Amino acid sequence: MLFRSMFSVVSLLSSVSFYCFIASGQNTGSSFTARVSNATKIGLFDSDNISYLVNITVGGENFTVLLDTGSSDLWVDGRGRNITFTNTTSIAVNERYGVGLATGNLAFAGVQLGDFYVPSQAFVDASYTEDFAGTQGILGMAFDNAAIYKTVTAFWGKQAADELGGAFITNVFAQNKSLPNNFDFDLGRVTFEDPAGTSLFTIGDHAPGFENVTQAPKLPRVATDHWTLALDEMRINGNRFAFNKSIVSGAPAGKVLAVLDSGFSFPPLPTAAANAVYSKISGAVLYNTSVDMLNGWLIPCDFSPVNLSFILGGMEYPVHPLDLFMPFPVPIIDNGTERNVTVCASTYRALDLDPSAFNTFDLILGDAFLRSVYASFDYNDYTPTNNTGGSPFVQMLSTVDVSSTKAQLDAYVSALRAQYPPFIEPSVFVTKPLSPSLSGAPKKKAGAVRG
Repeated sequence: MLFRSMFSVVSLLSSVSFYCFIASGQNTGSSFTARVSNATKIGLFDSDNISYLVNITVGGENFTVLLDTGSSDLWVDGRGRNITFTNTTSIAVNERYGVGLATGNLAFAGVQLGDFYVPSQAFVDASYTEDFAGTQGILGMAFDNAAIYKTVTAFWGKQAADELGGAFITNVFAQNKSLPNNFDFDLGRVTFEDPAGTSLFTIGDHAPGFENVTQAPKLPRVATDHWTLALDEMRINGNRFAFNKSIVSGAPAGKVLAVLDSGFSFPPLPTAAANAVYSKISGAVLYNTSVDMLNGWLIPCDFSPVNLSFILGGMEYPVHPLDLFMPFPVPIIDNGTERNVTVCASTYRALDLDPSAFNTFDLILGDAFLRSVYASFDYNDYTPTNNTGGSPFVQMLSTVDVSSTKAQLDAYVSALRAQYPPFIEPSVFVTKPLSPSLSGAPKKKAGAVRG
């Protein structure tokens, strides 16, 4: 596929999920573990490894929305649409994100996703949005504890919130008692060979070929706000990285807490952890710039990979080296002349959370991790009226064949070299002025997390 300009990437990056700064991955030039595209009842679309989107119907109108395990609410941009409501209110709801905002009135309408239909789903009928290019809304896939639930509680009481303020996915399970309370996905990669990128998304079953996910360790949700799991350890080239003590009160001894978030593509790690990963790559340089997607570690595009893995429930989940970086075509000024070069930026970003503001997790494992697993999210006995109880858990299978990753990386780099502008070494790139159109761009606060 043709390389993307830096400017098109900037536009895409403004579409952010529950936390912040959605951008990750790259167009790969090799094939991966076979993915069965007809296994799911629901289409999940990979938008250039930037976001994962589904089509839904709200009150008879079609919308393409971000699938987000890091948030709970549904909102759509209803401006200019003829939505058939089951009920409307004048109650304003604000959905605030790390970068981005959607505001509008609380409303109710029939919502359909694949074969699943909720006849009167609470959602935000957004009349104003900021920084959401590329999506018409967000479908949260977490728990009933966000803005809609809290707003309904404030105006009508907890009983009304339990009955009316539930997330779409928990309402699906509440209305289909015989349906297993899980949803699964396998996030695909956009490749040069497969520009669509094939992903899997199922509700109430497991995709063919992945049925043995039920034999994987059950990773219990350890905090009620998110899909938060206890992380045993992170390994770099087989060596255990020593995290500081968790900022979360009551976290299991010797572990840190990680949120699984499909809407966060540049997942933040504590600064020491991110530095430990990328400082192991020969030629990597730490770069400070006002252009967010380049701010952080830059690595040679033809790098020799480190072996990064995360241990959860005693099982090791390796990260594909293709998900350690993202290539960007960037205009620089070289000897007074503007020219395009390709620079490769880290996907795991440094962020130290303020424990006074964020005290329910230590780090986020977003798409740069989730593309390496088949993940099953099980609500167990959680329901909208039992939203503080239950025992939700996650089970995951690795989809990475570690014996093939080096060959896949080499094939990708060859395709990248052929189709993108010339590679530039990070140590050289950081000495060159950026094009004024980039260097003058305002700096967003990448990684700003809402707890």
